[in-house]
Amino acid sequence: MAHLLLLDDEADLREEVADFLRTQGHHVAEAGCLAEFRAQYRQQPCGIALIDRMLPDGDGLQLVDELRQANARCGLIVLTARDASADRVHGYHQGADHYVTKPVNLDVLAAIVESLGRRLPDAASWVLHAARWCLISPTGQRTFLTAQEYSFMATLAAAKKQVLTRKKILTEMGKDYLSYDPRSLDALLLRLRRKVQAAGRAELPIKTVHGVGYVLSENVQVNETPQDGAS
Repeated sequence: MAHLLLLDDEADLREEVADFLRTQGHHVAEAGCLAEFRAQYRQQPCGIALIDRMLPDGDGLQLVDELRQANARCGLIVLTARDASADRVHGYHQGADHYVTKPVNLDVLAAIVESLGRRLPDAASWVLHAARWCLISPTGQRTFLTAQEYSFMATLAAAKKQVLTRKKILTEMGKDYLSYDPRSLDALLLRLRRKVQAAGRAELPIKTVHGVGYVLSENVQVNETPQDGAS
């Protein structure tokens, strides 16, 4: 199942495509203009965006370019009645993964979504945003971190799902292992779990290895770029 965001100003067509994709097991959100898409994307980034070109407030390719410039991790499918070769080439140059002409063949579109979803395995992973000290869940929920919380998460992310001892974690965080109260690390993790749950009811992907330390249970990507979505 993929998390899709469908942008099309033709309400009947948008509803038809969205309903069909839902029958294929996907979660589909809908937007009717660029402004509405941007607002929804800021609240919850999608795994795959389906973007019409001719919209009441601009060209959908402008949005494709914005998303690529912002290093968005979603797949991008352009839907349009403009099927000239030059339009296709322009769409791919702007960053589209697929260019689908209207009228849309729903079975073909479903196959494209499925194929693109398989090629984007990291789309649902957690992201640690370095520039904003922010942890982003697979569904787009943001948890803003303190300096120590960020350092803790960055240390675990760098280990790539390998178990780290408390001593190794504290050393990487710049702490003196002999003088640092280990209960403070437990308290930090507890606060972080509660913050993440409060932000979106997600479970923090960290497992405690009793008597040893901690390990990530899911992949966490570190994003060094200044933005994480469309603006």
